[in-house]
Amino acid sequence: MRSVELKQPQWYKLRFEPGEDIFQGLRDFLLEKNLERAFVLSSIGSLEKITCNYPVVGTKMPPDVKSRTVEDFLEINGISGEIWREDGRIRVHLHGSVTHEVDTLYGGGIAEGAKALVLVEMVLMGLPE
Repeated sequence: MRSVELKQPQWYKLRFEPGEDIFQGLRDFLLEKNLERAFVLSSIGSLEKITCNYPVVGTKMPPDVKSRTVEDFLEINGISGEIWREDGRIRVHLHGSVTHEVDTLYGGGIAEGAKALVLVEMVLMGLPE
């Protein structure tokens, strides 16, 4: 196990409006606040589109990955992740789950293109450069 002490954290609440792209918004946020890294700690709201990546069971290591895209009314159960600078670009790595029509759950690694339906609110902890 490794541990890293996080110094000078800054706390933020983000709100995404209908149609806003979550990934682009998180990149813009990191630039606007001049942060080196940020952690998505809590998320609530709804999405109109999500693509979830998940491992194929019983395959080699590392496992093959499949994707499923859903475009409909989706309630967020939780999304967490990390945003950081790497090789001159901003990386966004999110995992989470959403519910569709009460009894269908989708989850895994979240791919580019997730868009807010009514609103998405996130609590983040940021580390300055």
